[in-house]
Amino acid sequence: MTTSAPSPAPPSVDPIDPTRARLIEAAGQVFAEHGYQAATIRDICTRAGANVAAVNYHFRDKAALYLAVLRHSMSGGGAGQPEPREAALRAASPEEALRLMTTAMLRRMHNPATGRACHLRIMMHEMAQPTEALPRVVEEIIGPNYAAMRLILSRLLGSSPDDEITRLCAHSVIGQVVHYAHAGPVIALLWPDLKLTPERLDAIAAHIAEFSLHAIEHLKETNSHE
Repeated sequence: MTTSAPSPAPPSVDPIDPTRARLIEAAGQVFAEHGYQAATIRDICTRAGANVAAVNYHFRDKAALYLAVLRHSMSGGGAGQPEPREAALRAASPEEALRLMTTAMLRRMHNPATGRACHLRIMMHEMAQPTEALPRVVEEIIGPNYAAMRLILSRLLGSSPDDEITRLCAHSVIGQVVHYAHAGPVIALLWPDLKLTPERLDAIAAHIAEFSLHAIEHLKETNSHE
């Protein structure tokens, strides 16, 4: 069951307005701690040092503020991080595109500037109690990257982006990347010596890409013999 839907887009305001930025940052903390339903505008405004009326002015209501927080965190936290699919567009081959995209996905998930801890906690609440903001975020952020991944894999598999095998492979690759973010506390206990430095993240991304490429090649060989 979904909760209340975000309102239509709020009035156009300067995206770098300091009050707006403080509200998004404070809201991210409150939504991460309490989830959408339990979060209150008063708590958010107190943390942001803003008047309650500021939410109405910049976002119209709590639902629209929540959507703005999700957009902000999932698009790199306003830190100028490109979308993973943009890296893949520079590739000379689908193999290189997969390597670039997995690296970009992993780097962004672990970029301190994106407020990763808050984002993951918000998404955990969202998965447990989906709001009607989720389809909008999927359409704007997750969906285009997913489509790019399926296009890359379709070129590797010689299949359609909409084929079941293409989609299964896309979920397998994405699942490997997301594992290092969502299972972070468990990984830290299982593998305490693993330090996710930038160099280590690039090595993990390279492993995911090579592991996936070998699996894809095996699938192609298996299907060709059927």
